[in-house]
Amino acid sequence: MLRIVAVTVALAAALTLAGCQGTTSAAPTPVQSTDLTSSDGGFDQQAVIGVVLVHDDAALADRLRTDLTDAGFRPDVRVAPASGAAASQRTAVAQLVRKGAKALLVHAARPSALTGVIQTAHDAGVVVVSLGDPLPATGTGGDGVSADYRVPSEGDDADTAATAVDVVQSLQRGEKPETDPTDGDTTDAE
Repeated sequence: MLRIVAVTVALAAALTLAGCQGTTSAAPTPVQSTDLTSSDGGFDQQAVIGVVLVHDDAALADRLRTDLTDAGFRPDVRVAPASGAAASQRTAVAQLVRKGAKALLVHAARPSALTGVIQTAHDAGVVVVSLGDPLPATGTGGDGVSADYRVPSEGDDADTAATAVDVVQSLQRGEKPETDPTDGDTTDAE
């Protein structure tokens, strides 16, 4: 009788533990970021739009928060401190991906420090828009990913914010944003 109980307990434990095994990922849904704007028609207008900026972008942060809210989105704006900005931005991008952001607007303190979390964002289906300098590709041999789009920031904060909001609105509608490097709008990072 004791032997039957021991075998039953061991079998139940083995089955319980077997159910706990499986792959886990930092990314909630493994899809390519380009899938977000192709077959499913974009994303909800009330979507969370993550904004990750450097410490001296306070005016741009306010402008993006206001303009994205006025456009019907729910911006989550994170400004990295002067000290430890790269680590703070890595954490912010990862948190925004877990929160379900549909797009990320990123002005990187140190672009090379974000390659891993940008890959995670892409794996989760998040469209990444670089503000200012391009984000470097991850992977080897140039076959990795970087930002999906880029908004140059040569103009003032109002111009940068307006262009960034236009890009997000295009993505929300499931359209590829206008890309024309000659007029200072977004440039395709592909």
